[in-house]
Amino acid sequence: MCGKIILLVTIGIVAVFAEKNYRCNIPPSAPKRIEKVINQCQDEIKVAILAEALQAVSLAESAKKRAKRETFTGEEKRIAGCLLQCVYRKMKAVNEKGFPTVEGLVALYTEGIENKEYILATLQSVNICLGRAQKQYLSTPQSLDDQEQGKVCEIAYDVFDCVADKIGQYCGQTP
Repeated sequence: MCGKIILLVTIGIVAVFAEKNYRCNIPPSAPKRIEKVINQCQDEIKVAILAEALQAVSLAESAKKRAKRETFTGEEKRIAGCLLQCVYRKMKAVNEKGFPTVEGLVALYTEGIENKEYILATLQSVNICLGRAQKQYLSTPQSLDDQEQGKVCEIAYDVFDCVADKIGQYCGQTP
């Protein structure tokens, strides 16, 4: 009897060490539904960027007087944020003002996932990140009403970036 217990304990220990030391597994790719929505949003953003570029060309004379932009990282960040905002909107992960919601983001990021640790990591990450975003961006309940469209893009990017970092930290998969 004692030999069987030792054998079972040994098998259990080997199984534990055979697994990676991660608390949860981050899915390798987005669900197909999200990929489809991302593609739709990319098309919408392309049209918006082209319209903006045409408007910029018409203002080329006044633009020559201005100095060149230092870098495009801010612009790239804005475009990524607008893509994320579009995905959030189409996947019903934002409220009527465009601010992400806990329920919407958790549903979006955990669609098709059954790993309870990953779902818990996502819920905790979303709660932390939305709390930060509310403090940073929502000084009053009407603050998104007063903001330009770019603000919701900035919020979407910051929330996504924060959630991705926090999930990685929780799951033990960040450097």
